[in-house]
Amino acid sequence: MQIHRLLVLGFLLGAPILSAAPLPSIEPMPTLEAALLAPAELLKGSDYTIDPKVPVVGYLGQFTLRASAGTFPADGSEMLAIRVRELAAIAQLSQMSRSGVFADALAASAMRTGNAIGQAVMNPVTTVAGIPAGLGRLFQSATTTFSRATETGAGVPSPSGVNRALRRIAREVGADPYTTNPVLAKQLNDLAVAAFSGGISLDVALAVTTAGVGTAISATATVSNLVWEKSPEDIRSLNEQRLTEMGVASDTIRTFVTNRWLTPTLSVPFVEHLAQMKSAKGRAAVVALAANVGSETEARYMLNVVSMAKQVGTDQDPVVTLELAGRIVVIRTRSGRMVVPAPIDYVVWTEPVKAFAQKKNLKVGERRILVTGLASTRAREGLQATGWSLQERSKR
Repeated sequence: MQIHRLLVLGFLLGAPILSAAPLPSIEPMPTLEAALLAPAELLKGSDYTIDPKVPVVGYLGQFTLRASAGTFPADGSEMLAIRVRELAAIAQLSQMSRSGVFADALAASAMRTGNAIGQAVMNPVTTVAGIPAGLGRLFQSATTTFSRATETGAGVPSPSGVNRALRRIAREVGADPYTTNPVLAKQLNDLAVAAFSGGISLDVALAVTTAGVGTAISATATVSNLVWEKSPEDIRSLNEQRLTEMGVASDTIRTFVTNRWLTPTLSVPFVEHLAQMKSAKGRAAVVALAANVGSETEARYMLNVVSMAKQVGTDQDPVVTLELAGRIVVIRTRSGRMVVPAPIDYVVWTEPVKAFAQKKNLKVGERRILVTGLASTRAREGLQATGWSLQERSKR
């Protein structure tokens, strides 16, 4: 009888473990329909097409945009939206380059300077090839070391007059002066060099060439006014000052401000979002993680993470801690909420995702993952089974 009771007790104690549903099996990165990953309005262009099949690599869709200006790969839906918006700027700059004032200046500049002035703005467009697509690096084990191919900073400095002209022209057409779009970058560079070396008045030239033409992108849709108004050197000084005020170590600050992928366009809002979370501990660790990004995609991911983190907090329940689980940023609020911002297109149930979901030190209180895109069926099941709630189509 005693043995029977022990057997029954053992069965009852073991029942929850025996009846627990096993986690889904690991799945590969899929190829999906573009319509599943990108907004419908983005796929309907009168002057461009987007390939309907999209491989997912590193949790981001690898889109292909085809237009008369060229064929542009886009690493993720966010970059696709940026490249689509840039088509209008490319068209406007093409029109400007054919106008009398700029056409004459371009011809004169080509004869006088050749390639002497060089690249006007500090764009890393020539180094894009060979960089891993997607965000797979950031989801690897934290013990994996990354080689940092950005030690030289943002490239060779250009004459301040050329950079100033380029920023002015970029603002006129609503473009990012630090774009990695090779077509747009070359247009901006050529026109800026022409204006600088030709000694033309930009006020006159822009008034003539943009008369009656609307700005391609609204003034602050993607670029801060500071990025147009301030030189790269001024932006660097501003970032250094604000990061120092947050208590970030000087060597981390130097690594951050010399990383070519953290252009003024991305670094200014990144630092601003962190600065606004005044009561949050762990900001220095997030800066250190961002300082070592190895691509524009990773830099934009880090910017989106801190943007989403800022939105998680409220006056009544502010963000109190930003901590790293490997290379994933975990937000904790005063009330005990735990939120993970995931600005990615598609969550796939991979080994890294499974390992993160099962981390023992994260199994406390309300736990939610904010995904800007969608998740596979297996990923939803696996996250739910490990106690995570998932909010898809979250705001960046």
